[in-house]
Order: sequence, then structure tokens, then C-alpha cells
Amino acid sequence: MKRGKRGAFTLVELLVVIAIIGVLVGLLLPAVQAAREAARRMQCSNNLKQIGLAFMNYESTYKTFPAAYYIGMATASTYNIQPLGPALLPFLEQTNLANGYDSRVTPADQFGPIGQANVAIISTPLAMFTCPSAPGSATERIYTGVIPAGTLPGLPNLTYKAAPSDYCVTTGVLGFYANLAYANQGGAGGDRHGALRVATFQGPERNRIADILDGTTNTFLMGERTGGNTFYSGIRKIPGIPAPFNGLNGGGWGDPLNGEHWLGGSVRNPSFPAAQGPCAINCTNIRGAGFHSLHGGGSQFVMCDGSVQFVGSGVDPFSMAARITRQKAEVAPTDDL
Repeated sequence: MKRGKRGAFTLVELLVVIAIIGVLVGLLLPAVQAAREAARRMQCSNNLKQIGLAFMNYESTYKTFPAAYYIGMATASTYNIQPLGPALLPFLEQTNLANGYDSRVTPADQFGPIGQANVAIISTPLAMFTCPSAPGSATERIYTGVIPAGTLPGLPNLTYKAAPSDYCVTTGVLGFYANLAYANQGGAGGDRHGALRVATFQGPERNRIADILDGTTNTFLMGERTGGNTFYSGIRKIPGIPAPFNGLNGGGWGDPLNGEHWLGGSVRNPSFPAAQGPCAINCTNIRGAGFHSLHGGGSQFVMCDGSVQFVGSGVDPFSMAARITRQKAEVAPTDDL
């Protein structure tokens, strides 16, 4: 018997197959991207849990949380400005870095060999402070930080390198955002500080759990704020930062400015200088203007009890302010979690 010849695919059939494959890829690609982002968001949440555990262990050891940052006098005429990050190093399995850091000297290039050695430590990238959703490696995102001359009386211009942190403390709420949040609550008076306050080395401790009158489960410790050397408007990078603002964003785990983040809110399309406005999450990562992540839909926060919460970008201002402040006796709604 003669075996019949099998006909080859026609051009039309090949085009149909290619089109079907293209449709399938188009349907699967968003699902793959969503799965990858879900994994990145989970890793980011784990980072915050790890940092939250470090806070808890610090508090268990010293009976207080660390300060947002520290200011003291190293000598009669020399300031000592210390960031929050190095205080947590022993509780983040970073004993070697902690042992090499000298908290008696400000981490800045202008403070001699010890200050420069401290700079080498705070410019060391640490995985637990970087969110996988933020583009670029931690090494690529090391930046030059600046504390301008005259920020404190007699303070010279200070410069330092800092490794990024995508997590920032919540020092308090003020300005436009505070007025908006408390417009129906009798006004924005009273103590509007966050859980972590600034401290001096000799002053009274003000960061005890007992000071968090609103409850540890209801009050933020830290939240996502994409750090490093890039400024964002939504998910879009803001190009051409003017010189007076470059280096002032406090986007590093060892940058003292990362502890000075009073939320004044922002507008949807921020510029420099940043105008205060009704947006608190995912409009910008400009320090003092808002919290920021690249997850979409909101940002994650570690609470004063070490738990992690996701707060939506459409959060009501009063609800947001209630979670930031530590002793205004507000009850924050939970429908925006």
C-alpha cells in the first residue's frame, strides 16, 4: 500500500497558531507579574516583621524603644547626631557592624577617622531594609546625604554616604494633613507626635511602651517610604531634583534625617518644594510628604506590637492620623486595612 503524503502547514495555519500563542502569553503574563509582585510584597512584609522584632527585643533589653534620632553634645562645642538604624543592628544579627560603630561620633565625613568609619558602616547595604519591589540594587541606590550648615546653631555642613532604607519612622502629623484629619474632631491641637520621638543622650526617655496611650496594636512604628537616591511622583521617577533638596530625603537606614518624618501630606503630582495636601500614601516618597511603596494600592506598616498591617492608599486622613499619633485617644477605623 502506498503511504499518503502528509501536507505541510499552510502560512495561514502558522499565523493562526502564532496568534493563539500570542493571546495565551498576553493572558498569562499579567498573572505571572502579579505572582512575582505578591512574592515581593511578602518579602517586604517579612522585612518589616524582622525590623519589628528588633524593636521588640530592643525594648525588652532597655525598657524603651530607640529614639527616632538622637541629638547631644560630644564636646562643649560639637554636636553628636545619631540615627536610629545603628541602635537596632545588634538585634538584626548585625553584631559585626554594631561593634564597628562608635555612637560617640556623628557619622559624617567632617568628623575625622571615626566619623568616616561610621559612614562606611551606614553605607553598607542591608537586605532587611530594602523592599524587592523598589527598582535597582541596594548598592546602586547608595546616595550622598547632607545636613546643611546652620541646621543647628554652629553646625557645619555635614555629608555622608548612606545605604537605602525603604522603611521610615512616623514621627508625627502636622500642617495641612493634620488640619484635614481633625477638621471634624475639634481641630488639630494636642500632642500629635508619633511613637518614636527625638531624644537627647542625657534627657528623659520618651519612647516607652507606657507612653503609647492609644495602644501598641493601633500605632505605627515604621512604614514603607521608598528610599535611596530617587524621588517619586506615584510610580514615576521625578527627574532633575534641585540642588537644595538633593541629599535631604533621609532615605537610608543610617541617615539621621530618616528619623524626621512629620506627615504633612502631598498633592497627587508633587514637585519641589513639595506642597502639602490630602494624600498620605503612594503619591510621593518626599520626606514629610507621604509614605510610598511600589506594590500598588497601599503601603505596609509595622505596628508598635510588632505586627504588620497593609493600609490602602485611599485611607481616610483621620484614620491615618489616628494610627500615627500615640496619645490622642482616637479609635482608628479598620475598614481601610
